[in-house]
Amino acid sequence: MKSNILLNSKTIYLVILTAMTVGLAMSCKKSNNNASPAAQNSSSALTKEEQTAIARAGFSPTDATKTKGGYIVEGDIFLTPADLQLQQNFIAGLSGKGTKTEQYRTTNIVTGLPRVIKVKIDAGTSQKVFTNATTEAVKRYNDLGVQLSLKLLDSASTEKEDILINGADLGKTSSGATILGQSAGFPTNGNPASPIKLSNVVYNKDFNDNNLLATVIAHEIGHAIGFRHTDYADRRYSCGYQSFLDYFVAANEGDGGVGAIYIPGTPKGGEPGSWMLACSDGTNRPFTSSDIVAIKALYPVN
Repeated sequence: MKSNILLNSKTIYLVILTAMTVGLAMSCKKSNNNASPAAQNSSSALTKEEQTAIARAGFSPTDATKTKGGYIVEGDIFLTPADLQLQQNFIAGLSGKGTKTEQYRTTNIVTGLPRVIKVKIDAGTSQKVFTNATTEAVKRYNDLGVQLSLKLLDSASTEKEDILINGADLGKTSSGATILGQSAGFPTNGNPASPIKLSNVVYNKDFNDNNLLATVIAHEIGHAIGFRHTDYADRRYSCGYQSFLDYFVAANEGDGGVGAIYIPGTPKGGEPGSWMLACSDGTNRPFTSSDIVAIKALYPVN
């Protein structure tokens, strides 16, 4: 889980390809204007709404200016408001339609049900903070009464854990997003992924929002037992927009070699507050009704 979004190279390539297509589509439009952009009246600053409209049309709003009858974008392209609307519709068609946010699982889940997954904390100075939050996260799962339950081991226990949770300085993404937690991936050979790493910089010994950290831990456990991000098909849903590119191309995480299987009975079109959204909004997110449907679909009630 992160605090915002990072586009991958594949997404950037699709954006560039789309922008090139739009540029070609508009080239004849430029030559048909009665006057060149340079001959238009002097420009003025754009509002945020106008910048957004330009971005959604597939053009960079950087250095774009307002002029008589429209806008000059990318140095030498004159667009009227009608042009912008036309290109927005074109981009919307290219970026695809349909469901963008749903509940998803991988092809790999924990097997051998009913089963108790043993969780252990090793977090140094953050031990007490991590333990309290993990206790709450474990309770959220166990309260569902499904065939996959969790047991939090004492730090001195000699039992072998299935999931180890420890602390580390996880740093930031190249876009500046703070990384709050990392799972070791998804289940393999029917066993949950381990370890789970949490930021001991953000969640240090003085951190006091127990429910917020419990949400992050429940999220990483979700990955460890086979759940993808609720908004894996379009991370903009929870991560927002980082650049004009994000306005018209979905940040799809892709199959990742582990599958992204829609879980029937969960909403198509968005799930506000889901515990498996890709990015944190800094609030407590206990399981929603649809989250519960998803968990019970993978791990039925006893």
